[in-house]
Amino acid sequence: MQLKCASSGSKRSRLAGRTSGFSMLEMLIVLIIIAILVGIVIPKISRLIRHERVNRAAQVLVQDLQNGFAMAGRQRAPVRLTFTPSTKTYVFSDRSSGTVLQTRVMSTGSEYSLTALTPSVTTVDILPNGIGSAAFTVDLVNGDYQRRVWASTAGFIRMNPQ
Repeated sequence: MQLKCASSGSKRSRLAGRTSGFSMLEMLIVLIIIAILVGIVIPKISRLIRHERVNRAAQVLVQDLQNGFAMAGRQRAPVRLTFTPSTKTYVFSDRSSGTVLQTRVMSTGSEYSLTALTPSVTTVDILPNGIGSAAFTVDLVNGDYQRRVWASTAGFIRMNPQ
């Protein structure tokens, strides 16, 4: 003789009616947690991107300035460096003929997306012997982050350490 438990059949019928998966409340809780995490991470990623753009722009400026001093020596003719802060560009050109040798754009439409490019002087002449007409600094800014590049009259270029 077998004994049957009356309650086991009723549990099975209740469980069989329930489908597997997540309830709407569980899904809502997971989505809220994901939204909070995204809200925390996006400003930090945005800040990192701004810093990286300014750092990259400063590195490129240092390289371009070093090349500009070398360019004057190679051409054995003075080279003029002209900054245009309103368009966030700078141009290396032959001082006597005005021929443009190199142009760099660092405005918001470029890969650097600078909000400000502020030189201490707007025009510098670089002589063939590697001497500049003036020592100058250039501030590169994106949002709240800034780097400064210094150039001496002797052609020594450096970026502020961060």
